[in-house]
Amino acid sequence: MPETSWHLFYGGELQGLYGLLIAPLAFLAYRAVAPPDQARAVVPEATRFVSILTLVFAVETAIDPIATGPLVRSEWLAGTLAAQVIPFFFVLLGDLRVLLLAIGVARPERALTRNLGWASGTALLVPITTGLLYGGARLVWPDLPELVLWMIYELGFFLLCLFLGRVWVARSLASEPARASYLRDLLGYSAAYYALWLSADCLIVLGELDLGWAIRIVPNQLYYGLWAPFVYARFFWSRPESATRSPNASR
Repeated sequence: MPETSWHLFYGGELQGLYGLLIAPLAFLAYRAVAPPDQARAVVPEATRFVSILTLVFAVETAIDPIATGPLVRSEWLAGTLAAQVIPFFFVLLGDLRVLLLAIGVARPERALTRNLGWASGTALLVPITTGLLYGGARLVWPDLPELVLWMIYELGFFLLCLFLGRVWVARSLASEPARASYLRDLLGYSAAYYALWLSADCLIVLGELDLGWAIRIVPNQLYYGLWAPFVYARFFWSRPESATRSPNASR
């Protein structure tokens, strides 16, 4: 590919590091001066949980591109086992945040340890399945590109989000439309960036199109930079009950 290609830009630190830090750092700055308004929360009893979780994962998503970029490429980590484990660890964290937020909002009355156990077990389904499918495919096609591994993973988490949003939410929260709507938006948002990654990787692997690297920039921003701001803002979209009442409601 020529030096002006999207592939080259995608691999650069402007896209892969600095550009991914802007939104999380701006969100953290906003949170420092604007406390959450429980009166606007979709699920008031989950306000503290969502507030803390979004702070934690805003910090995590700011650390992620540093740890999986310059750190693993450094002289003292390059080529080591740690350089392979660190990216995998952050991928699991990125999926865990979605599942933990979903179960925490759906069942805020449960102990955090119980919700964390549910989320952790569910988060492991996709990597385990991916490993088995990719390993089996490599036995048939030894030259299978490594990017196919990520395509299987992307498809797996996309399908998991669809299942949780359309089946689990519908069955668990049928009588709570506001809570169900929030969780469908959360899971739909995550499904969207995995669908974009998968589409981009199909263009790269199957079509050998440089455009795929350009498309990949969009889900990167959705995943790293905008996830915490989106789920936080969406959680506090509700208007206070007193503001929705008509002036004559109390007469």
